[in-house]
Amino acid sequence: MTEVKCSTVSIMATNCYIIIDKDTKALALVDPGVYTDEVYNKLKDLGGDLRLILLTHGHFDHIGGVARFQELFPSAVTYIGKNDAVCLTDDHYNLSDRMSIRKFPHFSAEFLSEGDVVKLGNSEIKFIETPGHTAGSGCFIADNRIFSGDTLFMLSCGRTDFPNSSSSAMIRSLKKLSQIEGNYTVYPGHGEFTTLQYERTNNPYMSNYYEDIY
Repeated sequence: MTEVKCSTVSIMATNCYIIIDKDTKALALVDPGVYTDEVYNKLKDLGGDLRLILLTHGHFDHIGGVARFQELFPSAVTYIGKNDAVCLTDDHYNLSDRMSIRKFPHFSAEFLSEGDVVKLGNSEIKFIETPGHTAGSGCFIADNRIFSGDTLFMLSCGRTDFPNSSSSAMIRSLKKLSQIEGNYTVYPGHGEFTTLQYERTNNPYMSNYYEDIY
């Protein structure tokens, strides 16, 4: 079983999550958009056993702190969806060039595909591909939680007007999420937490009749 801590980081108010395996105290860091002492201190206070850095997609405001955390926790393994590999080295695709960020910190990562599972202590975290916001966007599922990145927000979804985005792919991904059985707490990349059932019922982008975003 797992529990979750959240910090809001970066100029884009990105939700950065720490997942804790209750049995072993092993830690995973989700979407460190920038390095902050707050997040570092939380990791250390929780025991400092950072094993995984999990990236829902490759935009600068979700990956900007990875290189620094890799330096501080060299045994941690970083994962991202395989179709966002280009974001790790190309500032056009990770959008840092739009923000005039000089010398954006690049890094290496392992790549995930649909249905891949990574272990965090005694817990399992499953990756599902949800392209749309980027070609390699994905969600991580741990216990009854979905870390949805910029795919699903409360009553909304991520933008699809960036390089490597697709509104039609986004709609397919949202339908895919809506078809997951049961209810989950949704931890989005920005904004408030929500639940999958609430979004099925109220999010217009998850409606069956919705075919395009713009």
